[in-house]
Amino acid sequence: MKILLIIAIIIVVLLAVGFVFVALIIKRDKPKPGSDGNFLSPLLEPTGAELLAYNAAKIKKFNALPTEDVFITTQDGLKLVGKLYRGTENVTVICCHGYKSIPVFDFCAISEMYLEKGYSLLFPHMRAHGESEGKYIGFGVLDAQDVKAWVHKMEDIFPGNDIFLHGVSMGAASVLNSADLFHNGEVCGVIGDCSFSSAHDVFCHLIGKMYHLPRFPFVGIFELANMILAHYDFHTYDVRCALADSEIPSVYICGTEDKFVPLEMAQSIAACCTESMIVEGGGHAASYMLETEKYKELVIGFINRYRRID
Repeated sequence: MKILLIIAIIIVVLLAVGFVFVALIIKRDKPKPGSDGNFLSPLLEPTGAELLAYNAAKIKKFNALPTEDVFITTQDGLKLVGKLYRGTENVTVICCHGYKSIPVFDFCAISEMYLEKGYSLLFPHMRAHGESEGKYIGFGVLDAQDVKAWVHKMEDIFPGNDIFLHGVSMGAASVLNSADLFHNGEVCGVIGDCSFSSAHDVFCHLIGKMYHLPRFPFVGIFELANMILAHYDFHTYDVRCALADSEIPSVYICGTEDKFVPLEMAQSIAACCTESMIVEGGGHAASYMLETEKYKELVIGFINRYRRID
């Protein structure tokens, strides 16, 4: 009897730890310059401080862009908000930001190359971020279907435009995971900057670095707690599987020193893509800053190769 009681107590304690994990990592947080390259986490080394300063100089110009609010309703009834910039060319790029970030932090620099070309740009606030509704962050799993809804919204607003998807970090996982959801030519290409392969893989990688805990039993406990509270499974999507099942051209970009996405994981994703660039010495989300011209040449060249409209 005592053994059963001890086992029950251990299970309760582990589940409690799992619920704390969901509250800290998956539950909505207030938007702030705080993640995906906007605070000096050790996981952003070796380029975090440089990236923070680089982006800070561009935020004011980005915030001055003339945008309008557009909206979608998700499959689970959430109202999501996007900021739409109307360009002059027949190309629309949907730009998806990363974990606990907002568009300005992840696209204030990258958007410059698109603005130079006159592309229309949509900056969604991902579920449970910024101005969008949602209690729990989708971590690229729930967000894939949201991306699909945004694509259909852009088809309504810009009939005939060529649509490309571009994401950073969790936003990159979201757009890459959505690649196998399009079968009628709705999307011309997908660009993923420092995506992880799956929510499960990235938590297995980070649990030791961030929380100094063993993978077993804690990853399983975290995943169970997330299923109970946020109602999705970390195993639902793997970007490599989505890419393998998709005929949409894709680009993958990452740095060799990314602490969120280990090089082996990055290389495995790059191998599934049409084109790729691994930036020597680059930390998380720092590739555009470090190799601006090569980044532009790759991405704009990719768009020119796969857009339908000359």
